[in-house]
Parts: sequence; structure tokens; C-alpha cells
Amino acid sequence: MERKIVMVMPNLTAELKACIESEAVSLGFVPYFFKTPEDAEETVKDAEILFGNVPGLCAHASGLKWMCTANAGVEPYLKPGVLPTPETVLTNSSGAYGVTIAEHIVMVTLEMMRREAEYREIVKAHTWKRDLKISSIYDSRITMLGTGDIGRKAAVRLRGFGPKCIVGISRSGRRVPEMDQNYTVEALDRILPETDLLIMSLPGTQETMHIMNEARLRKLPETAYLVNVGRGNAIDQAALEQCLRGERLAGAALDVFETEPVPADASIWSCPHLHITPHTAGNMTLTHTVRFIVEQFLTNLQNYAAGRPMNAVVDRQMGY
Repeated sequence: MERKIVMVMPNLTAELKACIESEAVSLGFVPYFFKTPEDAEETVKDAEILFGNVPGLCAHASGLKWMCTANAGVEPYLKPGVLPTPETVLTNSSGAYGVTIAEHIVMVTLEMMRREAEYREIVKAHTWKRDLKISSIYDSRITMLGTGDIGRKAAVRLRGFGPKCIVGISRSGRRVPEMDQNYTVEALDRILPETDLLIMSLPGTQETMHIMNEARLRKLPETAYLVNVGRGNAIDQAALEQCLRGERLAGAALDVFETEPVPADASIWSCPHLHITPHTAGNMTLTHTVRFIVEQFLTNLQNYAAGRPMNAVVDRQMGY
């Protein structure tokens, strides 16, 4: 009987596809490549391994032993009935998105602090105004709410701008060398009033739901900026919009939202001092990201075939 690997990865180059095929065959597997989940529905029924961003396909694969998602976030796979059995191993692609999301963080931070959106409107109107008061990453107090791969890579890049300090906050409070100081979430209320730039890169769990509620948003200085590239439900979006409309914050950049896509008639679209991107910080259009995902999958495929522990295995209880 064939040991099937079903892959739904539309961004694979011919080179990466050939690498996967060669490695899979050498380990005794038969690889199948598809562009869409719909195309794979019949083949996946007796698949042993499934690779891609395809939570809807899992239910079709009754014998699935390993689900490798190309995403870092795994919330869709943790819903009851998505994975066929409790024994199905779930791995994610954590580590693949740090580079692209860190660059996104730097980009939107500079655009907000240097008021680039307003200057674009000035130029569009063919006027010559050049005295808007700007802010700087230099000498700023940065708080990283989330110190995983994304937080660490962002900290490395922001360090080059000369901030006063970079403080890391995480569930464990473990020491992360890219940060100047590290604290548990219990210290958040104390740290927020001392924050000029808050960067959020949290996973979506019950613990992180609305971790930035209205009370905490109001603990930030009125001159502070906020960037969220983790999960939209980590912020009370209505409270954030209220703060921005009331000029209780200097600005915010959201790449993730409580409801995606954002409804066309949602008031958040017209919110002042808000930089919106449509969940593009970590998509799979960067070659480095796709290559990392494939390389990690192939390493895990070797481990799986040899019966060794795999990397990036998700703890379903913790949610990451």
C-alpha cells in the first residue's frame, strides 16, 4: 500500500517541488502535489501525511498520522473534529515567518512615527508642507509582547535604530538574549506606562484573548505606538478604535483583526491614526519563507521516517 504524502502548496517553485519529491521517494513515500484543497479531496482519503494550509482537508483523511501546516498559527486545527484522531501529530512552521514579519514591523513603525501616510496625502495634493512633528525609534522604550521567533528577529532589527531599551514579556518570562529585560505577563501593567512602542506577536490562545483590553490600552502613554502582527483577538479592537479616535494613542498598525476579512462597512477602515494591512506581514510570497517551510518539513520527514522526535510539534492543550 502506498504511503501517501498529500501537499497543497501553490507557492512551491519547481526546484523546491523536485527536492520534496526526491526526498519523499527516497524515504519510501509517494508525493502528490495539488494547487487547491478541492483538487486533493479524493487523494487525501488514505493519506498518511498532509502538508499545507488545509484544515478543511483533514476530515477527509481518516488515516492521517501527521498534519504539517505551513502556517505558524494553528487555531483552525485545534477545533473539535478537525484532526481525525487524538494521535494525529500536528506540527507547524514556526520560525519561517520571523524575517518577513520583522521587516514589516520596522516598515510600519517608521511609517507611523514619520507620519508617512500624511505626507503621501500632502504630496498627492501637490502641496509643499514639511513641518509635521515626527517621532523616532532612537531612544524609545520598546516592549515586545511575545518573545518567540518573530519578537526576537524584530528586536535584532530595531536594535540598530538605537532604542533606549527593549523589554520582552512572555508567558514564561524566560531570558531572551535579544531583549534587555525579560518579564512574565504579570509585569505587563507595570511596563505599559513606560512603553513608547508596543509590538505584539502573540499566538491565539485563551490566555491571549483581549490581553490588551481597554484598561491596558489606557495605561500606554498618549504618545505611544502599537503594532500587532500576532492575532487580532489579542486586542479589544473596539477599545483600540475608541482610543485612536480620542487621540489617546499616537498611532497603531494592525495586520490582524478580530474578524477577517474586515467587513467593508466596518468603522475601523476610517479610524484615524491607524495603519491597516490585510494580513500580509507573514504571507508566503517571500522566497525565504517558502524555502524555510520546505526545509523544515523535509527535516521532519526524515525524523518521522526514522521514528525520531520531530521539531515544531504543537501542544494542543497550550495551542502552540
